[in-house]
Amino acid sequence: MILKTGQMKFKGQERLRFEPYVIKLVKDVNLYEIQKLQEHVYDRLPKKEVLVRDSIETMAKDLEEGGFVIGVYNGYEQLVAYRFVTFPKVEAHNLGIDIALKERELKKVAHLETTLVHPAYRGNNFQSETLGLALPIIESQGYRHVLSTVSPLNPYSLYNVMHHGLRIKALKQKYAQSEKDPGLWRFILHRDLQASAEKRPVDWLHIGLHEIEKQVDMIHEGFVGTWLDREASALQYVKFNASI
Repeated sequence: MILKTGQMKFKGQERLRFEPYVIKLVKDVNLYEIQKLQEHVYDRLPKKEVLVRDSIETMAKDLEEGGFVIGVYNGYEQLVAYRFVTFPKVEAHNLGIDIALKERELKKVAHLETTLVHPAYRGNNFQSETLGLALPIIESQGYRHVLSTVSPLNPYSLYNVMHHGLRIKALKQKYAQSEKDPGLWRFILHRDLQASAEKRPVDWLHIGLHEIEKQVDMIHEGFVGTWLDREASALQYVKFNASI
């Protein structure tokens, strides 16, 4: 299913040029093509900890359980960006558990999983574009809670997710590989697609993006991260008179 078409910037070895693109809701996705793009991006990351790679087996299982992929393709039908969305059901890895959602609400959770863009096609706003296209699809399938994890070392992705209304509800170490491994710090962001208007804020403050312990303390006191000031590299945290 074609969701959008247009022209995008391509940064090759030659001068900047424009190419056509198609954004699709992909049913018969080629997981090896996704893995190839994933490895290409990972190999070029200066900070490897911002990306936890998905295996072919994990992606295949998620697709079998209803997950979907929004892919961006160039004029040669090559995958240049994608967004993976999954539905974790009532399982241990459901991020709703991390923000204390009630058990009956865990069945209504959707995860915004890996989103990657080929380095030559960055600057086309595909992270935000695919998220904007994914949200109505998620809602149309009867899901209510949208959750995502983002590394504090990845302000670009954090800004894009928060721009679409997801709020920081937790900050935890995730994805440990062993008992001795503490894991990687991740913001856990949430949006309730059925939420009514926000309540009045009763307190707010700004905290540096990399002040991890201070943010953990503020979240425990009931504050919610609502906005990222990229220029100041600081997050706005707000306490409301009722949960949002």
